[in-house]
Amino acid sequence: MVNNPPKLATPISHLFGSLEQAEKIMNASDCLECRDHAVKDNYDKQEVFHCDLQPIQNLGKVEFTYLEQIKLNKKGLKLISFHLASCYDAPLIKDGKFLPGGNKLTRANLISNASKNLTRIKDIFGPDIDIAVENNNHYKTEAYDYVTTPEFISEVVVSNDITFLFDIAHARVSAVNQEVSFENYIGRLPLDRLIQIHISRAGYNINGEIVDKHDRPGEEEIEEVINLLELYPEVKYLTVEYYRNADELVHLLNKLKMRING
Repeated sequence: MVNNPPKLATPISHLFGSLEQAEKIMNASDCLECRDHAVKDNYDKQEVFHCDLQPIQNLGKVEFTYLEQIKLNKKGLKLISFHLASCYDAPLIKDGKFLPGGNKLTRANLISNASKNLTRIKDIFGPDIDIAVENNNHYKTEAYDYVTTPEFISEVVVSNDITFLFDIAHARVSAVNQEVSFENYIGRLPLDRLIQIHISRAGYNINGEIVDKHDRPGEEEIEEVINLLELYPEVKYLTVEYYRNADELVHLLNKLKMRING
């Protein structure tokens, strides 16, 4: 049992394909997390929006207009989060990994962009909607330089006075690929500003490389979440990132709710 339990914020996904499945998932959830692909969906209780835009890149009128539309249309929004995905402005994607593509920004460029863009984002969403960034996976390509280090993530969060979305599987992948322990890696993240947790299980591909598979979280991941919630009771949202079977997702949501609420 957690003294100050977070809300279960479930992503709107292809598992909402039928009304029956959508209702089962929503009944097992406290609220929903909208994504860009579902921006036009009008399900109730969309308190969280997880956006693919990166505040560390060069954002312009098109991107800010899009965010203004999110603010206008998602009336119950309480948190919007963004990615810190790559140091390249147009990275290529192969086998689920970013590769160099477009222009590589320096660390200073990325930090400067974050300051400028997050100031504008705060103006758009106002004081009642929290702003967060998420830690990404680190794979061994140049496209992940700077942006997956705990020090970079912490600087973006702290210097811009925003909150942190902690993805457990991403952290596990990054720790292995940066050749540090999981405890070392997460110990340098800005967990004192933690507002949301994404939970799933990482795995290994046929080449023996650890990857973000979004597998069903097991007891190890659930225990990690319980421990984090006890250490950081200010966490507002817990999100299960599992997309393979609606009934299994509902079972897991109910199990987590029992563990969290006693």
